[in-house]
Amino acid sequence: MATGGASSTGTRPPTGGTVPTGGSSSRGDAGVYSDGGPPPPAYLPCSVSIDPADRPSLLSLLPGDTATLTVKGTIAWGTLTATQPTWLWTIKGPDGTLLETTLIPTGERDTALVKFPLRVPGRYDISVSVSPSSCKGHASATAVKPQDNSQSFFIRVLPPPAAATGSGQTCRGLPRWCPSEDAVPYENKNFVLQAGQARHDEIQLTPGYAVSIDPAEVAQTNSNAFPAIAIPSFVRISPRGSTWTLDGESSINQPLRALLDSGLTYDILVIPQIDASTKVFPPFLVASKWAQDFQSSDFNVTSGVTVQGTLRGPAGPAKGARLLLRADPYDPVTLPLPSTVGSADSTGAYSLRASARTLFSAVVVPPPDMALPQVTIIDGVDLQASANGAIFTGVDFTWNVLSTTTMSLRVLLSDNSTPAASVTVRLQSQDGAFPDVGVLTVAGSQTGAASGSMRREGTTDANGSVVFSDIPKIAYHLTLIPPGDTTGAAITTGSIDLAGAPASITRTLSLGRKVKLSGLLSPANAASGARLVATDTGTDVLVSIISTQVASDGSYEFLADPERDYRFSVEPAAGSSLPARIPLYGITTTKQDTQLAERTLPLGLKVSGVVTFKQLPVAGAIVQAYCEQQGIAGCVDPANPTGPLPPPLVEFATLPDDGSYSFYLLDPATGGGYTLP
Repeated sequence: MATGGASSTGTRPPTGGTVPTGGSSSRGDAGVYSDGGPPPPAYLPCSVSIDPADRPSLLSLLPGDTATLTVKGTIAWGTLTATQPTWLWTIKGPDGTLLETTLIPTGERDTALVKFPLRVPGRYDISVSVSPSSCKGHASATAVKPQDNSQSFFIRVLPPPAAATGSGQTCRGLPRWCPSEDAVPYENKNFVLQAGQARHDEIQLTPGYAVSIDPAEVAQTNSNAFPAIAIPSFVRISPRGSTWTLDGESSINQPLRALLDSGLTYDILVIPQIDASTKVFPPFLVASKWAQDFQSSDFNVTSGVTVQGTLRGPAGPAKGARLLLRADPYDPVTLPLPSTVGSADSTGAYSLRASARTLFSAVVVPPPDMALPQVTIIDGVDLQASANGAIFTGVDFTWNVLSTTTMSLRVLLSDNSTPAASVTVRLQSQDGAFPDVGVLTVAGSQTGAASGSMRREGTTDANGSVVFSDIPKIAYHLTLIPPGDTTGAAITTGSIDLAGAPASITRTLSLGRKVKLSGLLSPANAASGARLVATDTGTDVLVSIISTQVASDGSYEFLADPERDYRFSVEPAAGSSLPARIPLYGITTTKQDTQLAERTLPLGLKVSGVVTFKQLPVAGAIVQAYCEQQGIAGCVDPANPTGPLPPPLVEFATLPDDGSYSFYLLDPATGGGYTLP
C-alpha cells in the first residue's frame, strides 16, 4: 500500500464479525447486520488492487502535454465465483474533471490495463468497479511540477476597511493616505519569485470609478407618477476575472455608491426587497459591463413574469412545499442569478415572480413534515418567449406515491459497547434511487425528467439508537459521525439498500476505529513547534480538521479517520522565516496505522515593500499572498481566479507609520512550487 500521496484500496473483510450491506465499497463500510440478532460469520468479498503498470510508483510523477500513466487492476475474488468481468474505470484529474481513458487489451481475465493523460501537477483519483460482481477498488496518483528556478504567486491587496465607507474624513495635510480617498483592491496574478532572490516592491493602489446603483420602478400603474419609485434592494457586485465581490444595499432614501476598477468588467446582481406596499419583483442581473458604462436605466426594476401553480403530495396539497426556479448554471449571463421561490399555501397553490425571457430548471422542496424527496427538473419552465407583466399559470408538480419503511438503527463502538455521547447518523439517497418520483406539468403537459434526492439526519439516544420513520424504500449512503471527543471512534461510511424492506426494520451498525498517522518533518530546527494541520476533504461531512504540534526532533503523530482523504499543511512557529501556511500533500488513509514519508520543509524568501495611494503610504492595507497553480486544490488558478479563495499563505497589515509590509514566501529552489496536492 502506497502512502504519503497515493493509495490503493479494495474492499476488506469487516472487523467484529459484522457484514456490510449494499455490495462492496472502498470507503470504509459500516458493519451492518439485521434485526438485532447475532452477527453471521465474517466473509471475504472480492476486491480490486490498483498498481502502476509502466513505472515503480504512483508518487512523484512528471506531468506534461504528452505524459500518460498506465495502471493495472487485479481482481481478488475471495469467496465469490470468478466470472468474466466487465471493467468500468473512472479517472478524475486534479480539478475534479473526468479524464479520457484508453483500455489496453490483456490476455488475462482477472486483470485490466488503462491509460490516461497526466497533463498538470496534482492528485489523480482512480476508481474501478467490476460487474456483475460489484468488486471495487480505488487509488490515487500524484504528479509533481518539475523543479524550476522561479515560481508565480497570487498577490492581493485590500484597502483598509475605512476605504469603502465614504466617511468624508479629512487628512488635514498629513502625509498619508486619507480615508475620504477611496481606493480599489489590487491583484497581481504573476508575482514571480526567482530562486534565492528576495523581492522588494512598491504596490500602488488606484482610485475607483464611482457608480451609483439605485434600483427603481419606472413602469408604474399610474403613467403620470413622478419620480420613479426607488425599490430597496440587496446588491452584489462581482468583477469578472477577479477574486473579490462587494455586497451592499440601496434604500428608499439612498442609492448604493460603489467604487469600481475602471480596468475590469462587472456583473451586478440586484435582488429587490419587499417594501411597505408588499410589491414583489424578481431578481435581475446587469451583466458584463465596464465600470464607466453603467447607466441608471440598467437598474430599472421590472414586474417580471408571474408564475402560478400547485404543489401536491401523494395524498393532497403539500402546504409549505417550495418551488424554486433556477437559471442555467452554465449560462454566463444568468450564472449568478439566484433562485426565485414560491411557497405553497393550504390548498397547495403558490405564486412567484421570475425574470422574463429566461429558461429555468425547477427544484421542488417538500415540507419538513413530509417524508418526500427533493426533486429537480432540468429546464422544466421555459419563459424565454414571455414578456414583463405576463402571467404564466398551470406550473404544477405532484409527488408520486412512494413505498416507505421505518428503520431503527443502533450504533455500537467497535468493542460492541454503547457510545457515551450521541452519534450523528446521516442517510443520503444514492444516485438514481428515485426512478419515478413525480410529475411536473406546464399548462397540462408533462415537461422534463424529474430526479429526486433525499437526506435525513438523526442522533442516537442513550442506548445508541435512532429511528428514521416513513423513509422511502430505496438505496442509501450511510455516514456515522461520532463526536470529536469519542476516543478511538472514527467517521464510518457504508451503504444500505431498503428496496425490499418490510414496513419496519432494525439494523445494528459498528463504528470503525481511528488509525495513527506518524511522520517526520525536516529540518528539525524549522519544523519544531510548528502545527501540522490535516483537513478532511470529503463532501459527506462538515469540514473536519485535525492538528498536532511537531516535536523538537521534527516528528509528529495523531489519530485520523480511516479511508478518508486528507490534505496536509504546516503552520510554522512564529519567527521561523517561513510563510504562515505551507501546503504539503494529500493522502488517502487506510485501515492500518501508517508511517508517512519524511518531508523536507522549503526555505523562505523575504518579500517586502510599501503600499501607496497617490504617492502616499497606506496604513492598515491587507496584503495577502496565495500559492498559484492550475489544477492544484488549495491554490489559485491563474486562468480563472474567481470563486472562493483558499486560505492565504500569508496575510499582513501594512504598518501605520510608513505603509510597509514584510513577510516570507517559499524559495522555488527548495520546494516553493506547491506541486503536491
